[in-house]
Amino acid sequence: MGVTAATVTGTSKLAKLSGTAVIPFFIDRQPHAHYRVVVLPALDNFPGESLEEDAIRINQLIEKQIRKAPEQYLWTHRRFKTRPEGEPRPY
Repeated sequence: MGVTAATVTGTSKLAKLSGTAVIPFFIDRQPHAHYRVVVLPALDNFPGESLEEDAIRINQLIEKQIRKAPEQYLWTHRRFKTRPEGEPRPY
């Protein structure tokens, strides 16, 4: 989303260790305390050769979903609290 952020690499590491497919999914809140689960196709060629590229790919999936339904994102989550050295903290 245009902001540098710390990102976990666990998804890529676990997929590499286990040899399993990574199947992205999202849960949308619906009226009357209901939820809708959206399951996407398994990621092709994942994990790749680079943990950084895998993390970017996962972040792009999440960003796409947030832009599609921003009201579903937990905006109070302090996503950008870990900053590169020398950058001010946003919170």
